[in-house]
Amino acid sequence: MGIVKLLDPTAKPHDDEKPLAQRHTDLLGKRVGILDNTKSNADILMKRMAALLCEQHGAAEVIHRRKAHAAIGATEELLDEMAESCDLVLLGSGD
Repeated sequence: MGIVKLLDPTAKPHDDEKPLAQRHTDLLGKRVGILDNTKSNADILMKRMAALLCEQHGAAEVIHRRKAHAAIGATEELLDEMAESCDLVLLGSGD
């Protein structure tokens, strides 16, 4: 009888913890980014959430961007643009 080798397909946790982004104490005058994944209704939900942040919490501007496709991650260029132009970003999915 042959030898059977079992492999564990699960990934090991990363040891390189990254710090959380700095939290804002308020949203007054902040630029809110929306990055949706192109799935149905994601933009509707996040646009409404961003509008509420402006209306109820004083956020100044909404910057809306979409990924090219739901199955593909956002490009480095898009992520860099959002990081440069927004104080906070809402990420979301729809369906």
